[in-house]
Amino acid sequence: MSASLRNSGKVVVDLMPTSNLLTFVDLLHDCRLVSPDQLDELRRHLLPHYRDERTLAKYLVQRGWLTVYQVNQLLQGHAQELVLGPCRILDRLGEGAISQVYKAWHTVRHCLVALKVLRPDFLDNESAVHQFEREIHAVTRLSHPNIVTAVEVGQAGTRRFLAMEYMEGTDLGKFVQLSGPLPVGHACNYIRQAALGLQHAHENGLVHRDIKPANLFLSTPGEGSALRLSDRAVVKILDWGLSHVHLPRHQPKNTTAWIQPGALVGTADFMAPEQARDPRRVDIRADIYSLGCTLYFLLTGQVPFPGKSLMQKLLQHETAEPPAVEALRPDLPRTLPLVLRKMLAKRPEDRHPIPLAVAVALAPFCRTSRSGTVPPRPLSASARAGK
Repeated sequence: MSASLRNSGKVVVDLMPTSNLLTFVDLLHDCRLVSPDQLDELRRHLLPHYRDERTLAKYLVQRGWLTVYQVNQLLQGHAQELVLGPCRILDRLGEGAISQVYKAWHTVRHCLVALKVLRPDFLDNESAVHQFEREIHAVTRLSHPNIVTAVEVGQAGTRRFLAMEYMEGTDLGKFVQLSGPLPVGHACNYIRQAALGLQHAHENGLVHRDIKPANLFLSTPGEGSALRLSDRAVVKILDWGLSHVHLPRHQPKNTTAWIQPGALVGTADFMAPEQARDPRRVDIRADIYSLGCTLYFLLTGQVPFPGKSLMQKLLQHETAEPPAVEALRPDLPRTLPLVLRKMLAKRPEDRHPIPLAVAVALAPFCRTSRSGTVPPRPLSASARAGK
């Protein structure tokens, strides 16, 4: 150790950095987790004052140079997993059935992205790989304000990734679970936006096949992820991994070859009757039915058919009528239940023919409060149980 006097007259002990500490800094350099200026400050001014990498890492988190997630990965020896092509992973956002989603910084475009990658345990699963590629194909061919935007598609080693726009907010499923049913104007506005996104998909020959509250993201620019109703919120349709190409006059071969006969594609609580029978032959009207189930959930806090088993739910979608929405929400405008019932018609030919027709039908009900802070009614215990 050496000692040096500062101008204040206090003695500051400078510690020789350990090999582990030096290795830690080298990792920051190799993975480009800090800028050249930060690296220079680290080596010149910070290293002499720290005994070990954990203490230094804690300080760098406090400075905002690293995230807690990055530090944990570095200290556990997973530094290389923080780098995927041009993206530097900052945090983990969530995990789905076959994929993981991270918050990342795109070093070329200089922007935050939501980075979606196939889970390592599914790299050799042909069906999962096909589903992931299907989502990439769908998102990259679509460009609409109400559909999540692709930033880049790439591959690093064996890992295929999809970088999408990063959004602040939460999905509508979580919003209703935590805050209760939405005011009429907001619910209709959000579903109208989703319908406009689905119209764009329809015009590009795509059926989503898994429309539900969890796949409608309520983006609140500049307002973070706080649970707050906002007139400025934008709905973005997520998760196109189950999408289906529907071009009746020119159906490409093998577009659904990965789906086994009798397989269930979608989510039972929001699935159109014809989709349960054969997901390979549905068109955009199946998405309209699912969108109707979603609107029902936003207005009531419960799904139309809260059956106890998968088969019971599917049978109810096929043969039963849901509890009247106006009985659960007496404040609804008189004609809104008529629009909802048409969306939920059992036969596709009895529904709105295209999503644009849904958007037009919902437009008169989309008035929202000026402040956007109208508190939704809390969920009842029975509604939560029915979810």
